[in-house]
Amino acid sequence: MVAGAVALGAVFVAGAVAQVPRTEADLATRVESKLASADMAVRAEFSGQDGTLICTEPLTDTARALALAHHVWGVRTIEVDVSCGVPGATPSATTTTALTIPAPSTTAVTTTSVPPNISAPTTVVPTTVPVPAPDRFTVALQNGMFTLDGAVSSDLERLALVDRASAALSPNNVFNNLTVDPNVAVVPGPQFNGILDMLASMTTNLAGGALSWNGSEVGLTGSYVSNEGRDALEVAAAEGGVVVTLAPRPTATPAQGIALEAELNALVAVQPILFDKGSIGISLSSLGTVQQVAGIAKRFAGLSIEVQGHTDSEGDPGRNLTLSELRAAAVRDALIAMGVPTADITSKGFGVTQLIRDSNDNELRDRSRRVVFGVASI
Repeated sequence: MVAGAVALGAVFVAGAVAQVPRTEADLATRVESKLASADMAVRAEFSGQDGTLICTEPLTDTARALALAHHVWGVRTIEVDVSCGVPGATPSATTTTALTIPAPSTTAVTTTSVPPNISAPTTVVPTTVPVPAPDRFTVALQNGMFTLDGAVSSDLERLALVDRASAALSPNNVFNNLTVDPNVAVVPGPQFNGILDMLASMTTNLAGGALSWNGSEVGLTGSYVSNEGRDALEVAAAEGGVVVTLAPRPTATPAQGIALEAELNALVAVQPILFDKGSIGISLSSLGTVQQVAGIAKRFAGLSIEVQGHTDSEGDPGRNLTLSELRAAAVRDALIAMGVPTADITSKGFGVTQLIRDSNDNELRDRSRRVVFGVASI
């Protein structure tokens, strides 16, 4: 089961209505984690890919906060509320001052020289804040799927990245948007090998994150599932010359737990987890769904997730109860193999006790045979 679960994958099925708020929440979480790693307590709010930083107390370096936030994969523009201490403004909890970071560049700091024997002017010397170099390409992990974006220098680099990502996850879970541009910098061999080696470790140990190359260094950002997972990522990163910026996954609020349960059950309603007839073996066609379930299940700490197995009424009820218990346990074991902490997940079988019926009280056997999820806050 463990060996099979390594190849689990899923086809993205969430609709646009559900995807937008989920993307906004993910961006906010990753921006807040990025700034928290720099000792900046900031709340991020997003409308699509456009965000605002809001502070409970002024920051000592708002320009750096903006630069760090803009460097997070997926952020299009970022603004800062004056509550964060915009130079020359009085902190306010309601007024927002637009400080949209331009496209990242490596512009050096500009200074004004003062000739000898002439007093320096009393006005502030203008400076240009250095902004991190733009990512040349990224491999983002979200909800059990890899998305590859940006430009690489050759078809060889592109094929190597796609092949390794497809080995770490089901090929159906890898979305390749890479382009080839011979003018971009070639990734040095040791660093490129570091990128390839990190991909498998990401799928198990990260709740979500991104691996990127900006032309000079490889960086890994994201939220880790456990301290052991963080340590494994840091060891792999050190061996591959990867700079890591990691934070623990956030603890879910009760409302987030309710939303996560709905998201999981919406997924398996569209693409059910199927089994080989009369057995507890997960069908090969459903391994992708289990992979995506694992990605969603790892998103938050502070939740208990129950895998719930059900059967139709055909056959002996006692045997069906046992079958439903074993199938639920098989899904639980597969999710644990994909990095869901053992303490986060349990399983239970219900047999024929919760059949699905139509308006005429006729059993819908295909729908009665199902695996669904219950989520509760711990």
